[in-house]
Amino acid sequence: MRKIVIPILFLAVVAVAWPVYVGVQVENTLREPQSSQLGDVRVHHAIRSYERENYRARASSVLEFRSDDIEFELVLDHRIRHRLLGATVKTELADSRVGQGLPLALEDAIAQAAPRAETWVGLGGGLSSRLSSRPVRLQLGAAGHGENDTLQLELGAGQGGVSYSPERLLLSFDTDGAAVAEGRKRLDLGHLHYGLLVHPGPDGRYGRLPDYDLSFGVGQLRFQHGEVESLAADKLQLSAWQNSTPKHIDQVIRMRTERLRSGSLELFALESHLNALRWHRPTVLRLLDDLQHLPFASADPTARSGLVAAILLEGLQQMIAHDPVVFGELRLNTEPEKRLRLDLDLGLRGDADLLARRPLESLAASLDMELGVELIGEMSDWLKERALLDDAEVTAFRDWLEQGTEKQWIRQRNGVLNSRLQLEGGRLTVNGRDQTALLLALVFGAAGGMF
Repeated sequence: MRKIVIPILFLAVVAVAWPVYVGVQVENTLREPQSSQLGDVRVHHAIRSYERENYRARASSVLEFRSDDIEFELVLDHRIRHRLLGATVKTELADSRVGQGLPLALEDAIAQAAPRAETWVGLGGGLSSRLSSRPVRLQLGAAGHGENDTLQLELGAGQGGVSYSPERLLLSFDTDGAAVAEGRKRLDLGHLHYGLLVHPGPDGRYGRLPDYDLSFGVGQLRFQHGEVESLAADKLQLSAWQNSTPKHIDQVIRMRTERLRSGSLELFALESHLNALRWHRPTVLRLLDDLQHLPFASADPTARSGLVAAILLEGLQQMIAHDPVVFGELRLNTEPEKRLRLDLDLGLRGDADLLARRPLESLAASLDMELGVELIGEMSDWLKERALLDDAEVTAFRDWLEQGTEKQWIRQRNGVLNSRLQLEGGRLTVNGRDQTALLLALVFGAAGGMF
């Protein structure tokens, strides 16, 4: 009998004590202040009050977003229920405060959205939340101004998620639609998706340049002026990521869309990407800091440009030893006569002394291009539709193409123009022919007699 009673008593004690244990662990997790940094914006969350019972608790907290230019604060109410291996938290907005650098209409937008969250807090720590919001409609404009001066913002009901741990920060949001309108101009975005995954940098902190994966997608994009559709895109996707070590930063940006339409011009299968590799991380951080502290407001415009140029040149001189490179691709259409293909490689070679004394020799670049003749005609017609190009300019462009073909800068075959430029060691070749004299003439012309 005793063999049965003792386990039963033990289980009874555990059943009574376990909710208390879970409640203490969850409270300790939630009371731990959470801070991170997204670019220049510091994000801080802290519990303001906490009332715990055996099976439930209530809490109030403050979520702050601050930088040198903005201040934004949310007051949140939490209802907590203790579970077997953690707790569920239902969160609602109690109040908001918009400080400097942000429009006061943001408070109205947040009140309309009435954001809510359901969060799971595990015994091992870490937070994972599901978010939801109501539709938002705002009008921004000074009192007494006409309709054309009023900016209207619309955002449909949305769902998303937030997950935070010392190893990663995840934000996501999906909505059926969003729109911006001003007077007769209107931009509509359908089936919008946003996702951001942030990792700590090489120093283990969410600092100024954390690593990230970003995705942004729109099912349909429409820009109208009155009843006229100026621009439309289907399945537009933008993605970017950054990966870094203590010395280097690698970044990639990609964009693609199935179809792009503007007036009579219709383009298909647009794909592009830009890669920046082996950028010296300490130099980039120092460059951002120097640019941030420039006296832009008080400096003369001419002096301001000189200061920026000097800072950028110093940054390049410090970066050149790490062989930084930028390369990109652009693809458009699949029919050869309407296709555009562009490949670009750009890098620095040598050392700081070479860059200062003979900058052309420190620059390595190549450009490989294919362009369908029919696409040129379609682009010309589109530009003339919008009065951006007249017949004289079309004739001048055709004359330039003929001259380029005669001088073998451009080659034409089966309705496709192609050209390849390469710069290495201060010498320029175009389609395999040395054109260094042309390069020097362009440089001296652009310098305006500085030499």
